[in-house]
Amino acid sequence: MKTKFQLLALVTILALAGTAVCVAVQAPEAVSAPYEPETVPVNPTLLAKYEEFFPPAVLNVTNDVWVARGYNRDNPLLIEGVDGLIVVDPGESIAAAQKAKDAFNAHLDNIFDKKSVKAIIYTHHHDCHVNGASVFANEQTEIIGHENLLSSMFSEWFGPVFPSRAEGGLKMAGVMFQDAPVQDGEGWYAGYALAGPQILGPSGFLAPTKTIKEETMLTIAGVDVDLIPVAGETQDVLFVWLPQKEVLIQIAVVYEAFPAISTMRGSRLRDPLDYVNSLKIARGLNPEYLVAIHGPNPVTSGKENVSQYLTNFSDAIQFVNDQTLYYMNRGYTPGEMMDLIVLPPHLASSPYLQEIYGSKEWNIVHIFRYYRGYYTGEVRDLFPQTTLSEAEMSAFLAEGDGDLASKAQAAMDINLEWALRLADDALLLDPDNPVAFETKKAAMLALAENTMNSQARNMLLSDYLLMTDQAHRDFGFGDPKLAFSSIQDNFVELMPMATLHRILAVSLNASKSMDKDIVVSLQLTDIKTNDPKVPDHYTLNVRKGILEVDPPSASKGQFEIVTDSLTWKQLVLSKLDPEDAVANGKLVISGGTPESFYSFMELFE
Repeated sequence: MKTKFQLLALVTILALAGTAVCVAVQAPEAVSAPYEPETVPVNPTLLAKYEEFFPPAVLNVTNDVWVARGYNRDNPLLIEGVDGLIVVDPGESIAAAQKAKDAFNAHLDNIFDKKSVKAIIYTHHHDCHVNGASVFANEQTEIIGHENLLSSMFSEWFGPVFPSRAEGGLKMAGVMFQDAPVQDGEGWYAGYALAGPQILGPSGFLAPTKTIKEETMLTIAGVDVDLIPVAGETQDVLFVWLPQKEVLIQIAVVYEAFPAISTMRGSRLRDPLDYVNSLKIARGLNPEYLVAIHGPNPVTSGKENVSQYLTNFSDAIQFVNDQTLYYMNRGYTPGEMMDLIVLPPHLASSPYLQEIYGSKEWNIVHIFRYYRGYYTGEVRDLFPQTTLSEAEMSAFLAEGDGDLASKAQAAMDINLEWALRLADDALLLDPDNPVAFETKKAAMLALAENTMNSQARNMLLSDYLLMTDQAHRDFGFGDPKLAFSSIQDNFVELMPMATLHRILAVSLNASKSMDKDIVVSLQLTDIKTNDPKVPDHYTLNVRKGILEVDPPSASKGQFEIVTDSLTWKQLVLSKLDPEDAVANGKLVISGGTPESFYSFMELFE
């Protein structure tokens, strides 16, 4: 059962957000009332990792290279050159980046007053790596990113599934209860393995002024910087290699936890071998220093240590990938593989490969689906069941031997995962069943307490708060219109029209439009001035439950919408009311009436 709230939060997430989820939220002040229970014990392994983020510190990597750990969700990196500075991944928000900048200044005798920032480099598009740029940049600062950074941002994050991924990201990062951090082993929020504190707030993202398509050697402020495009969690990753200093700066390919090829917030299926191939490039550089832009221990020193770290991470991914395919080729399903695929002892015991972020089981399912899709090869899976049908099956099996809620309660002493599943089934059939409700609560808390996986803990506790009406902030889950309207203006201005129209298409209410065949023309008045290569005219055809943009041999629209591109974006994203747009002259209807335009827009929810 999912509680829906009015959206009061401003949600922007990239990526991610990604290596670790990357979430930036501007929300009203939380209610001060404590949660019930007031504390949830933390698995000792996860607690130890969380405590490594404190106290925050500016760490010296090698001469003229520093990393700020614990001030941001990422670890911003500073390189001092002869006549200027380079910043890599400036942070998650304006406020967070300012905190990191202040720490650099305090540690390095006000270095930003003495030298200007010549370049900011983004390792990839996830928001905790890009949203602090304005804090460090000046008018002359070059903003450098992968050629695919913006396209990845608008396909992976600010696209048609933004509301779903935003909800997943907020839950997996523990944003809902970070006002109750664990202190002295007591509390709720214990980070999410790759990040400790989070500083929420508006974005200071700046679009790249220089993009990298292939390996590129630059000299910035007298420092040789080799930028190497690779793929991993995203398709817009840049390795930052300082050849003279033998420093490799990276993220989205390796971090200090068992890899999460898929992420609980949701992302497209990732190719496991992208990681392996990128890690081979990293290993070939033979770095003396490895800097990870996430995690409490960002610096690894010594060629042998770095090589072992990179090799083990690569081997863990390849082992699970190859063994999944080994058993797939022998007819096994993902569920049957989970006990058969056992990591080699040297990988299983590695302190940097513990399942505090990723999970072997999650990766097996991901890899299977990446290569084969949903169907497991078992004929029973030809008939996927609805959630309600599965609940009815559980009730059928329990019939005659106690009711389903009682079975769920009894399972608490046998298997907590069974108890959660059975209690959830019972609530689907009887939402007011008190035994099932209390059992589900107890199972969720117990699972959260026992797991070392930060994503799992945060998801469980987030849904627990929603289930028990204890959320101290309202996030509007389940209301896409309000979620889309929360996208910050700097991203709206950059949003491609193709992305915008996909958002419009998935906002169409099929039941309202099943008997419609409406063709509308759209003329954007400012496009040719700003970007002559982009079309300024579109045809929108709502046809029996779908929206097609620019159908072949489209007829002339029944009426034409004439407006500028920003106004059209604001309308599609529900930032502007259609009647207000007409009233203030930002939009004109040609060949029709304003009422016909309002009726058209009402088809989209």
